Amino acid sequence: MKVLLKKLLSLIVRFTPKCNYCYIKAVPSYEDSVVALYQKFPEGRFDLIVWSIYNEKDKPPFTVKGNTLFVKKGSLRDFFYGVVSKYVFTTHGHFIPNIPRNQVCINVWHGMPLKAIGLLDNQPGRQDTYLCSSSELFQEIMSRAFGLPLEQVLITGIPRNDLLVMSDSDEVWSKAGIEPSMYDKIFFWLPTYRKSVLGHLTEDGVEVENVFNMNNFPIKEFNVFLEKNRCLCIIKPHPMAPLKEVSSTNNILIIDENWLWERQLTLYPLVGLADFLVSDISSIMIDYMLLDRPIIVCFEDIVEYQESRNVIFDPIEDYLPGEIVHHYEELLSAIKSCVSGGDPQKKKRQSLNKTFNKYNDFDATQRLINTVLGS
Repeated sequence: MKVLLKKLLSLIVRFTPKCNYCYIKAVPSYEDSVVALYQKFPEGRFDLIVWSIYNEKDKPPFTVKGNTLFVKKGSLRDFFYGVVSKYVFTTHGHFIPNIPRNQVCINVWHGMPLKAIGLLDNQPGRQDTYLCSSSELFQEIMSRAFGLPLEQVLITGIPRNDLLVMSDSDEVWSKAGIEPSMYDKIFFWLPTYRKSVLGHLTEDGVEVENVFNMNNFPIKEFNVFLEKNRCLCIIKPHPMAPLKEVSSTNNILIIDENWLWERQLTLYPLVGLADFLVSDISSIMIDYMLLDRPIIVCFEDIVEYQESRNVIFDPIEDYLPGEIVHHYEELLSAIKSCVSGGDPQKKKRQSLNKTFNKYNDFDATQRLINTVLGS
């Protein structure tokens, strides 16, 4: 039934005349790459920009252009504009897997993968018009993962990365309600999910009952450690992870998409101000390398994760751009090193950055727009 439905939808898209509309669909609704693109679209280039969003109550965290229409994802209007729009920009794919020639679908994706995706993980591929990548290495990987010809995988860089440096720092801190002078170091902790509850449902590695993805994580003790070292840890759980009860403390700030949007922020302008990053196997580490700042790879279940989920690189440890820590005491030691100005994996990170990111100019958005829309 699903196969027949997709074939029917493909025929509808193929034979329906197209308007000079731009249709945007992302997860989450205001993902940084599509926000970066929207803000740089040439004035008057589209007759209408249609933004598909999950919740109509979610106010956009940016200045809205006059020719923008917001529609609820899954509604009839959403389907209509997804069919009649000439241009589609998406992070997770259009509602049909094979884009016909009368529509241009640009899949900016949601980060260069360290874990296997698509055909590399025994999942379906996609035939979009264009797919973004950050380097020759990832061009080849994304081509294999999606089953897309190499020439349709564009080495432009990822638009969201431009937002790491484009915003006024004082304005971002003010919107976030954070006074940076109160801390010696402010860092982000961005773990990926172990069990997904949205999209393709998976369970990888070891699922634990806290947002830090570490067994028996001592939150109170960690807060005391951060207070002693004058640090603020901002942690944002992955949007595909199950919700877990956790509250912010004096030195641990728990945020999510709603927290950001209510403050007229998206994630990357705030991440761009962080002194260092803690993550595990999230693609944001590849993005953050562009800033040439320390990264701590907190990956307690690295063995179990690889037993349950294919990874792109083997051995994965050689391609993780930071000091790898496996338990709580190692984490504290690594944070202390960053606080004191240490950066033990700087050479490794810089070497990987040359392989992972062709461009370091934070101009991916304009490069992509020039390629698919013309300069």
